[in-house]
Amino acid sequence: MNTKRVVFFALIVLLLVGCGGAKYAEEKTLLTTVTKAMESFSSSMTSAGTPQDVAKIIGTFTGQIETVLPKMKELSDTHPEWEDNPPKELESAFEKFESAQTKFKDETMPKVMQFAQQNAESPELQAALQKFSGLMSQL
Repeated sequence: MNTKRVVFFALIVLLLVGCGGAKYAEEKTLLTTVTKAMESFSSSMTSAGTPQDVAKIIGTFTGQIETVLPKMKELSDTHPEWEDNPPKELESAFEKFESAQTKFKDETMPKVMQFAQQNAESPELQAALQKFSGLMSQL
């Protein structure tokens, strides 16, 4: 009987430890997904050479963000304080997100806008930019 109690207690401890590690798992997955999407977008733009390339890169990024947009809005609405003070468990994910976001805004987007101006006659690129712009206005 005593052995059963020890085993039962050990299982409870393992479950509690295992579940405790999952705190903020969904939020961390979301931040990681968006971070990787921005990093991939920025990386892909460095080798883009044609309006079709850029339209495809923008389309891919737009699709990735569209899938997580409702969760992004929910996270932002539910935890606005996390922008300046994230939980310790999410600090690393937020740092990576902020780094990717800074590069995205300060380096990649100016390149995209310059490319768009130089290739204003590309309907494919303009359509991708319009969809992208509509998505960004929702954030």
